[in-house]
Amino acid sequence: MRLKEAFPNGRFVEPASRETIRQTEAKLGVTLPEALVALYLETDGFREPLGNAKYLLSLEKEDKIGSLISTTRFWWNEWPDLMPDAPDLRPYVFFGSSSSDEAWGIRCEAPHNIIAYHHSMGSEFEEVGRDIVQLYLDDIQTYED
Repeated sequence: MRLKEAFPNGRFVEPASRETIRQTEAKLGVTLPEALVALYLETDGFREPLGNAKYLLSLEKEDKIGSLISTTRFWWNEWPDLMPDAPDLRPYVFFGSSSSDEAWGIRCEAPHNIIAYHHSMGSEFEEVGRDIVQLYLDDIQTYED
C-alpha cells in the first residue's frame, strides 16, 4: 500500500532521490532497509493529517523536529551522555515519531524490528511492529479511539 493511498489527506513533500538516500546511508554508515527506502522514494517527509505528527522525517532537510540524520545521531551519540542507563539505540535508524511523541526506529540488520522510544521510558524501549505503513495506520487509529 502506498502512503498517499493510505493517507489521502497527509502532508507530503517531494520524493527523495536515490542519490540522497545513498548520501544519507554514507553519512550514517548504514544501509537503510528496503521498506524505508521505498517510502523515501515516495516522499522525503510526511505528516499525518489529524494531529500533525511527523510520521516520516526528511532524510537531510532540517526543521524544528529534525531530520533522519540529525535525529538518529542524537539518539546514538548524545542521548547516552544525557541518560547513561538508556538502552543501546545504535542498531536503529530513527525515521519518524508517533502521535504520542515517541521516536520510531528501525533496525537496519533486522528491518522487521521497529521500536518506539521516548525519554520517559528510561532504560527500555517498546517493540511496536514489523511494517512501517501498518505502524502508521495503527497510530492514526489512536485519534479515533
